[in-house]
Amino acid sequence: MFTHSFARFVSLLAIISLVLAVPIPKGHGSSSDSNSKKNQGNNSDSTSDSSSSSNLNSSASSSTSGASFAADPSIDVTAILKAVQAATSKPVSGGKFGTGHGKDAQIYQLDAGGSSSSVFAFTADMDVDCDGTDYQCKGNGDGQKETSYGALSAKRVPFYVIPQSFVDKEKIKENSLGAIICNNKMYYAIMGDTNGDSPEVIGEASWLMAQTCFPNDGLDGAKGHDTSDVTYISFVSLVSSGIDEKSPTIDLNTLKSLAIRQ
Repeated sequence: MFTHSFARFVSLLAIISLVLAVPIPKGHGSSSDSNSKKNQGNNSDSTSDSSSSSNLNSSASSSTSGASFAADPSIDVTAILKAVQAATSKPVSGGKFGTGHGKDAQIYQLDAGGSSSSVFAFTADMDVDCDGTDYQCKGNGDGQKETSYGALSAKRVPFYVIPQSFVDKEKIKENSLGAIICNNKMYYAIMGDTNGDSPEVIGEASWLMAQTCFPNDGLDGAKGHDTSDVTYISFVSLVSSGIDEKSPTIDLNTLKSLAIRQ
């Protein structure tokens, strides 16, 4: 039921994931109970690191552009989006979550089209996750110093968030490959954090991803994109082999160049 363009897209991402060697922070032992801006919590550690975090924020905000992780222009994003939106025959049990804005989002399993990975997709809003080294971003009063899998930089890494219970149930690998479609453009990302709120919510991505998708909306830790028109596609077992425990970033230039060469 899926278009040829979607099959090409799956194949492209599968190839990218197999040949990538970009440094991604290795998972720490604890599982994530990382709070998003949707959860009203306390940030007792913010004062001690305000100076170093501020320096990170100022340098990170100008160091990464969306072009570094955008999909190749030859990919038919419109056809992919239509195919995903039509894929409602396989709703995943336990895959329905609230967005935090009075709506629910259902996760669906897609026909993998020959990919070695299970593929899930959902359409939701996009709140801003600043957890990690940029946890003191504007409006992020409940920020955490680490993401679920380390201390990623939300201002330098395009990552998206999935509810913790779904990650556990489907055995989704940390930092697994994904793609985000917003404003009819597609960007590559990693599943770099999970939502452990009670109740869990869905529809969240890093500061970098949110700013790339909606650059004129003034999004920050307290202001997200509330409309459910963002499509998230997750390749749950495709993970880059390159890991650097000391780095909060991934090599986006390598990601882009490898994608273009396929």
